[in-house]
Amino acid sequence: MSDANSGDISAVTAREALAGRLPIRGADRLYTGFGSLLAACVAIGAASFNYLFGASIAYIGNTSIGILGYLIGLIVGLAPVYLASGLICYRHGVDPVDAAKSSMGTRGSSLLLALILITTLGWSFVLIAMTGQAAGRLQQVLFNPGGEINNGFVAVVSAAMLVLIWVLLRKGPLMIALLTRYTSPAILIIACVLVYLITRDVSLTTLLHTNVDPKLAYASDPLLQLAYGVEFGAANALTSVPFFGGIARLIQKRKHVITPSLLGAGVIGAVFTSAVGALAAIATGSTEPAEWVVKTAGNGFGTVIVSLLLLANLGTLISFFYFAGVSVQQVRFFAKMRWDFIVAILLLPGLVVAFNTQWLIAHVMNWLAYNSAMFVGIAAVMLVDYLLLRRQVVLPAHLFVKDQHSAYWFWGGVNWVAMATIALGGVVYLLLFDPLTLQVGPTFRYVGATMPTLAICMLAYYLAMRVVIASGVRGGYRNVQQLSEKKVRVGL
Repeated sequence: MSDANSGDISAVTAREALAGRLPIRGADRLYTGFGSLLAACVAIGAASFNYLFGASIAYIGNTSIGILGYLIGLIVGLAPVYLASGLICYRHGVDPVDAAKSSMGTRGSSLLLALILITTLGWSFVLIAMTGQAAGRLQQVLFNPGGEINNGFVAVVSAAMLVLIWVLLRKGPLMIALLTRYTSPAILIIACVLVYLITRDVSLTTLLHTNVDPKLAYASDPLLQLAYGVEFGAANALTSVPFFGGIARLIQKRKHVITPSLLGAGVIGAVFTSAVGALAAIATGSTEPAEWVVKTAGNGFGTVIVSLLLLANLGTLISFFYFAGVSVQQVRFFAKMRWDFIVAILLLPGLVVAFNTQWLIAHVMNWLAYNSAMFVGIAAVMLVDYLLLRRQVVLPAHLFVKDQHSAYWFWGGVNWVAMATIALGGVVYLLLFDPLTLQVGPTFRYVGATMPTLAICMLAYYLAMRVVIASGVRGGYRNVQQLSEKKVRVGL
């Protein structure tokens, strides 16, 4: 075979791996430098719905305490998420669902698959609905002041976004790196412009010390206000399990596994844009981005800003649909399908979203508020299993074996200890904090909900699995060398 043909085959294999479940070799990975990875992470962290989160931060009752707490919670929460899903995905170039098979079982990882699809598609459709609603609000402010939003116009904009996403993503994830190189700086420039506009008449210091009406605040106690801020940040961090695991397999250098993601998705992306949203809510009394942008910038300049903000969402959206497209290939029906067809099927429910944007934002965001309860136990299980129990030794070939020959078969393909721990995490979290009603337990003001729940789940899983490991050979913890030498039938 000629060198040219070999090169073509290697290139095709690399593209298939990037758009599929095949483990990605280091040389074929997408992010080779700090800058491109930082831009991709900013796109993930700085989505427009962060401006809505910012309004929630403002309503904590103390603007400066809320922003500070959010920053602390996000940083503290991101670290265990990165360790849980990032390291194993980076080391072996595998999707988060395949990575989770070593801890949850070859069939038990289907739970993570379901949650990844719910989260990525849920937030994606919320963002598309917000884009349509923002465009509709803009059209109403400019051409029909005092009237109602034209739902037909909203539907057209939302449908157009779906088509544009498919066109951009159909050729594979290389478009993510290319597009986010431009959208991420645009997002940050827009946020900086918004800060300037918000603080033209009232100084930044004054805004930071201005609070909402105490009657509307979630809390009046400074310690409880800080706890709310920290919890909002930590809860946001836990939703990064599918996103960071999905992007970690595309990183070429180990030194880039944590820092660009922490800065991009965390501090620069989520915290900065959420802080802008909080300040805007205080300054304008409005929580809807399209509305307060026009209020502060005027109709003309405001139209330009909102339009650019809507287009900048494309980097975030194609990233989310990429992660969903890779994970859904765990299902055999999708695994045999061409990438552009997979993307089209995932986008198809968006046509319903286009005609029901208000309903979707109201109801789906309520469901997504429980992301922390869903992912806290999974993060604990994956972190303890990989770092403490397996000491970072996993058999990659066995992650793709679907029967009892897999080292990670556990009990009928499910690690029931992991399942029990995940359920425990959900129960404990909701006892400490209900993210929808904001009801809290008596200890919440001192420790929040995410971190104590994570600690309880980590301890419970470690102790229970030590008993399992000591009493048998399930899970491939004790006979790693023999299993690595044993021939297995790989079923992709």
